[in-house]
Amino acid sequence: MPMMLLKNFVHFVIDCWILAPSLNFHRKQSLIMKNIFTTIILVTVSLITTSAQGLSSLPGLLSVQGNASIAVKPTTTTINLNIESKSATYPGAVKQMIERVDQLTKDLKKLGFEDKDIVTSNFNVEQSRVYVRNMWKDSGFVARQSLVVSFPQDKSKLLEVLNAATRSTAKPSINLSFGLDATKMESVKSELVKLAVADAKSNAEIIAEASGYKITGIKEIQYGDSRQTPQPMFESRAAATMLKSAEVEMSNFEASDLRYNESISIVYLIQKL
Repeated sequence: MPMMLLKNFVHFVIDCWILAPSLNFHRKQSLIMKNIFTTIILVTVSLITTSAQGLSSLPGLLSVQGNASIAVKPTTTTINLNIESKSATYPGAVKQMIERVDQLTKDLKKLGFEDKDIVTSNFNVEQSRVYVRNMWKDSGFVARQSLVVSFPQDKSKLLEVLNAATRSTAKPSINLSFGLDATKMESVKSELVKLAVADAKSNAEIIAEASGYKITGIKEIQYGDSRQTPQPMFESRAAATMLKSAEVEMSNFEASDLRYNESISIVYLIQKL
């Protein structure tokens, strides 16, 4: 808007300068008017030039996303041991499940686990139904319970638990997963943030230089979701396996690395070189 007003004013001054000789002034007065109008024109042009230079010096914006990914060895192991018993009656299903859970608990205690180390994560009893000849029919009851044990990552301990579970008369199904302890997780998070910021800065410098700009500062940093939805998840592609009970002795089992990812968006201030 200021630029438009200045341009309109310039046109007005030029018109006056052209019309000045035809005005009913004495020749001396006409010359004075021309000098005044000429001065106004020069001042106006100077103002326009200064304003244009000021606009061109305003910083631009460059939005860049930095990414980071880290693969680390797991530090914790979690084993879910699932018991499922079926019976024609409700009490029968519960009784069989409890007997198998008690047996499994005894087997785990032989490995050094205490009651506080063995956690019940699920307990469920429901009616079982089967679909036969286009009809749903009752087929008794199903009782389920899961026991969970967690311990620091140790290959020999892991194999010991797996072998004990597969030999147990409780015959549990087994779900295995790996993770990181709290201290290691915090360390990984911090490292991911540093790497993501460094990646964003490197990309911004390359883009700015190639475009004839230089980075002069940072306007905004976006870490996570500004709408307060869950923070970016540290995605864990942990090795997981489901083992059915079997008379088998396991002698080797390697845990896969865990991979964690992070992204950070940074808006940089840039200026023409």
